[in-house]
Amino acid sequence: MEKITAWLTNSGIKIFGILIGLLVLSQMSKWILKWMEKWIPEKDTVQALEVKKRAHTLGNILRHAILIILFFLAILMILGELGIQLGPLLATAGIGALAIGFGAQSLVRDVIGGFFIILENQYRIGDVIQVAGVSGMVESLSLRRTVLRDLDGRVHTIPNGEIKIVSNLSKEWSRAVLDVGVSYRENIDQVIEILSQIGEELYREEPFKSAILEPLQILGVEQFGESQIIIRMMIKTIPLKQWEVGRELRRRIKIRFDEKGIEIPFPHRVLLWGEPKEKSNGPSSAPSPLK
Repeated sequence: MEKITAWLTNSGIKIFGILIGLLVLSQMSKWILKWMEKWIPEKDTVQALEVKKRAHTLGNILRHAILIILFFLAILMILGELGIQLGPLLATAGIGALAIGFGAQSLVRDVIGGFFIILENQYRIGDVIQVAGVSGMVESLSLRRTVLRDLDGRVHTIPNGEIKIVSNLSKEWSRAVLDVGVSYRENIDQVIEILSQIGEELYREEPFKSAILEPLQILGVEQFGESQIIIRMMIKTIPLKQWEVGRELRRRIKIRFDEKGIEIPFPHRVLLWGEPKEKSNGPSSAPSPLK
């Protein structure tokens, strides 16, 4: 009993202090990360938003790396207080890690892939990307995996080693591309003029004015369809605002076209009901039998 009491008053207190210190350092890493993010200027400019997203991504990765190191050191210190010889244990762990390394090539590939994603600044937390057949907003990024949440709320976890091609839809700026179809009987120059007016109105009004980087550009006639002429236009916006601006632009185009009587063709289906042929009720023309 005296040995247990002596151990609790000596090693037990040290182990308890190590665990408390690990929890305190973990919480401090969160505070330090938030404190560092406060130094980033709170501006709505594209550059400020890009810097903020990159700082948040790098801060999370650095915090996780520090926590892993602290956790490993805490385990070593606790084992030392328990009287376990660390030399043979570390040697055994080194051999085991080498054996595991040969079987964990995919894990190594994931870590290397994540390192280059972060180094090359391919995407950050808060970006909307298309990768590995799925798309969504990046909620988490580490050296091993990328976590996306799509528009339906589904969460996709992709190992970084599986990422071959990345399409970033919100890096530095975005663009909404619209194709508008009108009837062949419409005056194309008049339609383009109306579209230009709609773009100017949208560019001058809030809250869309702060989201649009450049006025609406009308590229002209894009295609001769079966029943319509397609006019292509595009508008440059700040990241993640291309969908909102595009929806508002479509709404205004529909309203203005209705006011001006401009037809937006859509498929028609015509059903014909034919009347049945009338049967002849007159006398039969067949020859009468001979008597």
